[in-house]
Amino acid sequence: MNIATQVSPEKLRGGFYTPPNLVDACLNRVDELCSTSGPLSVLEPSVGEGAFFAGLARHRLFERIGYTVGIELSLEEALKARAELPTFPSSMIHIANAVEWCATSHELFDIAVGNPPFVRFQFTDDAGAAAIAKLGRRIGVTFRGVSNIWIPVFLGAVSRVRVGGAMAFVVPAEIFTGVSAGVVREWLVANTDSLRIDLFEPGSFPNVLQEVVIIGGRRSERHIVEGSRRVHFAEHFPNGVAHAWSHEITVSQRSWTRYLLASDHLCAISQLKSMSAITSLGDVARIEVSIVTGANDYFSVSSEEARAYDLDRWLEPLLPRIKHAGGLIYTEADHKVTVRSGAKAWLLDFDSHRSDPMGQIGSSRYIALGETREIHKRYKTRIRKPWYRVPSLWRGDVLLSKRSHWFPRLVLNEAKVFTTDTIYRGRMLPIYRGLECDLVGCFHNSLTLLSAELEGRSFGGGVLELVPSEIGRLLVPFPVSMTDTLQELDTLSRDIVAKGSKPESLIDATDELLVKVLPDIDWDVMDTIRTARKALMQRRLDRN
Repeated sequence: MNIATQVSPEKLRGGFYTPPNLVDACLNRVDELCSTSGPLSVLEPSVGEGAFFAGLARHRLFERIGYTVGIELSLEEALKARAELPTFPSSMIHIANAVEWCATSHELFDIAVGNPPFVRFQFTDDAGAAAIAKLGRRIGVTFRGVSNIWIPVFLGAVSRVRVGGAMAFVVPAEIFTGVSAGVVREWLVANTDSLRIDLFEPGSFPNVLQEVVIIGGRRSERHIVEGSRRVHFAEHFPNGVAHAWSHEITVSQRSWTRYLLASDHLCAISQLKSMSAITSLGDVARIEVSIVTGANDYFSVSSEEARAYDLDRWLEPLLPRIKHAGGLIYTEADHKVTVRSGAKAWLLDFDSHRSDPMGQIGSSRYIALGETREIHKRYKTRIRKPWYRVPSLWRGDVLLSKRSHWFPRLVLNEAKVFTTDTIYRGRMLPIYRGLECDLVGCFHNSLTLLSAELEGRSFGGGVLELVPSEIGRLLVPFPVSMTDTLQELDTLSRDIVAKGSKPESLIDATDELLVKVLPDIDWDVMDTIRTARKALMQRRLDRN
């Protein structure tokens, strides 16, 4: 993770600007929605170089504009925008923090448009954090774990739209899946109607590095706490064709990824989910974050590094990356291959029951090396006494990839290796102890992997990531007898890795085995599930 001194000033303030075609799409949307007669008031909470005001000047809305208010944190940018903007009646640009302004202003607007700054929360100062908390109190939401400033800027702006007024904003596609964005999803369904999300093919806007969508709607007369509203979706293609659909969405912070699917896909999921043989992974096993060393590169060592500092007496076997497990069973033979590859396949355990590393020349040199690198000053290490003693060392019986390209992989830990926080560790719940092979054997099926696409979130390059709470919601067919076939699936997985081929054949084989052991699963329903999984996976991979 970068600190403020390691990134550009533009990135610190989200200084990346909106292309004209995105501006025009937002303005067209509010034009459709805004039925207010008379002069219109417009709020733009992140003016930047004035792209939206310049867009208004060339748009048919221009003749209806009564006055405009812009917010811009940077005086330099505000002056630049003011110099380039056409003259609007009663136009004003406030040099202010947009969140603070929205948290205290009593003005209401007919229209709010913009492209809120995509700035990581880590770069926000104490005043900015206090403003976010103040806004939350005002609009009745709690910003838990806000990861990016676009969230409070967006909610602050749309909360300043009068009942019946319209809004349209360019926001990152993480609005569908991000945990922090859950507060946005909940607020929008509770407070807006005529809500539509416009999606675009990856690469539609070459100068926009992050995948974005346009979200537009009308401020509702009725705030709902429970219940649902119909939300519309439109996917736009380069040839000008758009595919439209809609879903009834309840007021909650749950992911919206499922609403990228068609209704028959959702019906198939519900049908399988209702079967007694389908349960949540969290009801079968506990999967959690593995060992947090605070400095994986330091506390994980190769055999060569261990010899150089005479560290053998403090070594424990480690699976450094899930890529080192080619099959579904990680064996002692596999670990020997990992060691021979030169990978950091050993974890340093300086626990108190072992020899004191400060009493040995080689190990004390290695600890001194860590202090030279200031590893002992990191947050996770400086709270430990001594800093080099890593806590909570236990092995998972099953191991799950934290991030994945094609799909998450569950591996049986036959070699009894440790893992750091790059790989999740897990144990079966007491009543299912001894059934680890069955769980691993059935895991890589279309329903479970579709639920991973629905519950997880994706980042740049299309990487899929799951956090433990999302993992617990994955749908798995269990208990089913898959122990006898696990070796067959393990061999198939290894063959896929060896050939460098796409791993679809592993999913196909697992699906076929499941249908045999669960005859209540209809192949037509399973085919629908398979189609849905491939569609979501391909959408994610297309971002690469």
